[in-house]
Amino acid sequence: MKQMGEREVRTVSTYVITGGTTGIGAAVRKTLLDQGHEVFNIDYKGGDYLADLTTKEGRQGAIEAVFEKYPDGIDVLICNAGVGPTAPPKMIFALNFFASIQLAEGLRPLLKKKRGNCVITSSNSITNMTVRMDWVDMLSNVMDEDRILELADDIPRNQTPSCYSSSKHALARWVRRISPSWAVDGLRINSVAPGNTTTPMPQGMTDAQMEAALLIPIPTRYGRREFLDAQEIANGIVFLASPLASGINGVILFVDGGIDALLRSEQI
Repeated sequence: MKQMGEREVRTVSTYVITGGTTGIGAAVRKTLLDQGHEVFNIDYKGGDYLADLTTKEGRQGAIEAVFEKYPDGIDVLICNAGVGPTAPPKMIFALNFFASIQLAEGLRPLLKKKRGNCVITSSNSITNMTVRMDWVDMLSNVMDEDRILELADDIPRNQTPSCYSSSKHALARWVRRISPSWAVDGLRINSVAPGNTTTPMPQGMTDAQMEAALLIPIPTRYGRREFLDAQEIANGIVFLASPLASGINGVILFVDGGIDALLRSEQI
């Protein structure tokens, strides 16, 4: 028991986050800063390091900047940067899939120095009917970015919802696949799959897309035509990144108000 006047000592960790300027990333960043942690934000605007993560060069520059700033290692990497289903196909594949993988693998040596962990933002759309498994296989099995982005030039813009869900499905698959090899190095890697969330991303949706998104009520929002709050998703990410989740590895945590359970109640 602590004596009167004795202060509780809080462990300060070093977090690196991508896409921490707005939306879910901003909520994660604020939560971590409020807890007293150090947070290094990589984003194309408002970041501690500005980078275009849709390009290999932008990602490599970000990796080198983190190595320079934290040569002794980092505790947590949160790969959160991404675009929604209204973005061009090439941007969706480049940012949602390849950026997360290149950053995670590139910064893995720094995580290994502190036996840290990585949390990647996916989406609960990874289970819906828009997923194209041939595109998922192309991304997660071939993993040839130049070739895949060249093929993406021929994808019609009306197929961008499938590009989005497929990129996130491939990302979740990648997390599951590589989690054992990370664990051998004393590292954890997990993913959070948010449902529809109040962030800048849905602002680009058409009226029809918004209506479709609200067609099935979120169980925890039943009777209300509203999305989840970004802080609810941030809480899941912060938990997975914390020592409280030390026994969790290779998990896709659905933070969607129960939508996935509602639609796939018989699947574990």
